[in-house]
Amino acid sequence: MGGFNGTIFAYGQTSSGKTHTMYGSGSELGIVKLAVNNMFSIVENDSKREYLIRVSFLEIYNEVLRDLLEPSKTNLKIHENAKHEIFVGDLSEHIVFNTQQVEDILAKGDGNRQIGGTNMNERSSRSHTIFRIVIE
Repeated sequence: MGGFNGTIFAYGQTSSGKTHTMYGSGSELGIVKLAVNNMFSIVENDSKREYLIRVSFLEIYNEVLRDLLEPSKTNLKIHENAKHEIFVGDLSEHIVFNTQQVEDILAKGDGNRQIGGTNMNERSSRSHTIFRIVIE
């Protein structure tokens, strides 16, 4: 929480375990859920300040950007502001207060992803996602 920016990036062949590593399954928590649990643990135990936590969930499929939390928002564009900060225009952000809200948002976004079978994976996403957490 004392850092500036952090990124977790999973890359690999279809069916190599990227989704499992990031999101886990059953009792095995993935990196995202472990990070979210840790983040809220720090927030709950820090009485010296208040935090505002916002999340967004974006899909990149066939070079088209789509808001997974508001799927009608498609063909979103990448922009750069005067401070040279990169952002996706019209991407929804949702304020969250606990881990359950984050898990609900992840489930909603995951349900809106593009999927299709491949020879190696019956339910391949065929897309890339960015789950963004902003802590203020």
